[in-house]
Amino acid sequence: MAVRASGPSPGRKIMPRLISLWFPDFAIERFLRTQRKAKPTPGKAIPKSARAFALLEHGAKGMRLAAVNRQARSLGLVQGQPLADARAAVPDLLTAAHDPEADKTSLLGLCHWMERYSPWVSSDGVDGILLNISGIAHLFGGEEAMMKAIGERLQGYGFTSRLACAETIGAAWAHARYGGKPGPETHILPVEALRIDAASAQTLRRLGLKTIGALTQLPRGVLASRFRGEVIQEHVQRRLDQLLGFSDEPLTPVHPPAVFLAHRALMHPVISHEGLTTLLWRMTQDLCIDLVEKGQGALRLVLRLFRSDGGRLDVPAGLSAPSHDATHIFRLLEPKLHGHDVGLGIDALTLEARETARAETRQYGFMEEAHDKGLAELNDRILNRQERSLASLAPVASHIPERAERETSLPGALPVKSQAQAAGRPMAMPRPHLLFDRPEPAAVIATVPDGLPAVLVWRRVKRKLVKVQGPERIAPEWWRREPKARLRDYYMVEDERGRRYWIYCEGFYGDEEGPPPKWFVHGLSG
Repeated sequence: MAVRASGPSPGRKIMPRLISLWFPDFAIERFLRTQRKAKPTPGKAIPKSARAFALLEHGAKGMRLAAVNRQARSLGLVQGQPLADARAAVPDLLTAAHDPEADKTSLLGLCHWMERYSPWVSSDGVDGILLNISGIAHLFGGEEAMMKAIGERLQGYGFTSRLACAETIGAAWAHARYGGKPGPETHILPVEALRIDAASAQTLRRLGLKTIGALTQLPRGVLASRFRGEVIQEHVQRRLDQLLGFSDEPLTPVHPPAVFLAHRALMHPVISHEGLTTLLWRMTQDLCIDLVEKGQGALRLVLRLFRSDGGRLDVPAGLSAPSHDATHIFRLLEPKLHGHDVGLGIDALTLEARETARAETRQYGFMEEAHDKGLAELNDRILNRQERSLASLAPVASHIPERAERETSLPGALPVKSQAQAAGRPMAMPRPHLLFDRPEPAAVIATVPDGLPAVLVWRRVKRKLVKVQGPERIAPEWWRREPKARLRDYYMVEDERGRRYWIYCEGFYGDEEGPPPKWFVHGLSG
């Protein structure tokens, strides 16, 4: 990944930095936030913050508490407690049904929202989010300022959060949930901070190993010998190695980040089109610098606009051929900025090249025209301004004109050459600009029966021909076993008014076994 906006100096090693974000009351706060947004239902009030409240789920022995708020916890209620016991302790307990699928959807939405801070965002269980901010924190004023901004914005959305940053996922996770700062204080955290199950933590405590520091002081062999079960030992040792950085732990983002990416984080939201256009031009230049350095060209782009109210706009663009031309890419994306609702403004932008291919820089000579490049760029501009993808023609292995091409709707496809051109073979005569779906019957008068056409009668109009090119003979495809298929002799003809027709004669004179020859108009040119 390349982040061009005020990045660290070249050659400087970027240490891994990861943020663990924990929502201690995510299910409760998600439910309350949904209720506030929904239309009020008669007889159903939103629970007050001062009242004990719990979400319920079905357990093996009946209903139990799936989540409890702070007031319920202060009265002794805990997650997993049977509802009957909870009612006995707190008779006026307010309850509602728990919806775990809604929790997953909401957490995924928060992960998408977090991409304004980093492209490496992953959900962490049912109540947490992980961010890789290696080499990014300086864009937000440093790690402390970045975490403070995230926490304050989440608080404004109604979510209580705790954040910690460390060099490993394990250390960040432990400090987000058990407090303290990464570093020496990690050793005083309880063994539960290792992300191990309750049974393993209880086994460690029985052995007198209550803190992470107590575990680190034991040699590996001694730690293994103290456990009777190898599964517990391997699990604890693996989590300890991950926390200390002795073992790698990958972060799998919800959206795999692009290799080529430009990012802008803004101190103040931008709402004007002129401001967004200026930012887009600078980001396009940054992205293309990286593409040129790697010899790559963009094929598929996504511009992400993060609104200050939490919304996000995705603006896609596709290219026919790999390109690292900043001007061309800007001209594709800039028109798409119109008509979008930016709310209270855009406070972050990301431009990603989601798909790339090899593209070499070519300098055209003084007398040379960049015909293919211009055609590709024109096709890109047309394609990206249409609501539907353009139809294009792809070659088919057939010499019969109506079979030699097929329509395709692949996005970004360029107008293709004919089958003969695609195979590198010269054609006897050029193909018409317009080919009829079905050849239309015509009549032709020639000086001799098998001579060149002199007069064409088509659509009840008689046309005198002044120029004739041909014939080009096209034989039927014998492998298709079409008994009625006959030879065709094609001609490109021009009448007195300069109109050109592509005509052919089906069959030939002197063929005693077949019917008399027939003439057809198959296309128009010029």
